Amino acid sequence: MPAIHIDDLEAIGHGIERPEQVLVARDGAVYASDKASAVARVLAPGGLDRLGDAGGEPNGIALTGDGHFLIANFGLGALQDLDPLTGAIRVLAQDKVGDRPLQWINYVLVDSSGALWVSVCSRNPDLRHTIAHGRPDGYIFRMDGPDSLPEVVADEVNFPNCMALDRDEEYLYVVRTLKADVVRFARRGTRLGPEEQFSPPLGGRRDDEYGEHAAALIADRAVTRRWGMADGCAFDAAGNLWVTLARANRIVAVTPDRQVATIAEDPPGALLSGPTSVAWGGDDMRDVYIGSLETPYILKGRSSLPGMPMVHQR
Repeated sequence: MPAIHIDDLEAIGHGIERPEQVLVARDGAVYASDKASAVARVLAPGGLDRLGDAGGEPNGIALTGDGHFLIANFGLGALQDLDPLTGAIRVLAQDKVGDRPLQWINYVLVDSSGALWVSVCSRNPDLRHTIAHGRPDGYIFRMDGPDSLPEVVADEVNFPNCMALDRDEEYLYVVRTLKADVVRFARRGTRLGPEEQFSPPLGGRRDDEYGEHAAALIADRAVTRRWGMADGCAFDAAGNLWVTLARANRIVAVTPDRQVATIAEDPPGALLSGPTSVAWGGDDMRDVYIGSLETPYILKGRSSLPGMPMVHQR
């Protein structure tokens, strides 16, 4: 297995609020979701340029081909469009997709055709109940574009979170937070094939840690550290899928032959705390950026492997 690691992590973008998702545009600009606005651009001297006012809790973000931001707003149960030039926010979907509630919308991904793929963690209004019981009541929907109608393409998925496409966009890879693993779906035009297991378990939640009694375990950081709670993912150029384990303060890579390598780990969370997303940038695509739910900054380091671009822009 080749060496895969991150060197010399440093905190940048101080003052950002809840930077769950980081992405790097084609021009090299670094952006992150920001509860204090909608999206914040992280400036080279260390400051922030805040864009829009989304309300709620912006979670996953993506860029469309024309440079607008899409926001999966976890706090409002809405998919939003942000015009970065005017700061205007437009709602693309809210409350429901068909008869399914949109309350726990989590992540939005744009493919090379401009289609949107969106994950919703759970249909249960009580998210702690879902986390305790681990019932597969999440779903994924697709839109041909920002102004198209949403269509559910995968149902009864166990707490789907971040998603990624491989280089040829043959498979949609989906992180399952509660299972702390990755599954994938073969793309069949605008449809998805059946769910396939991709990674081995990346955490250590036991079968007896589900049910009513598990609600008390959620507050025990030692327990949830063992569970891992997988969150974000992104491919590097060699085809390794990097996955963040938010509660374990760890980032791992699942290799093409399904082996698992630890990329970075900070058990006490002194710097790498609650990692939730990974993105690459820089001229050589070896600058790596890490988002978090828990820190007022994002992290920047250098990767031993270049990353795969995540943004399709004209």
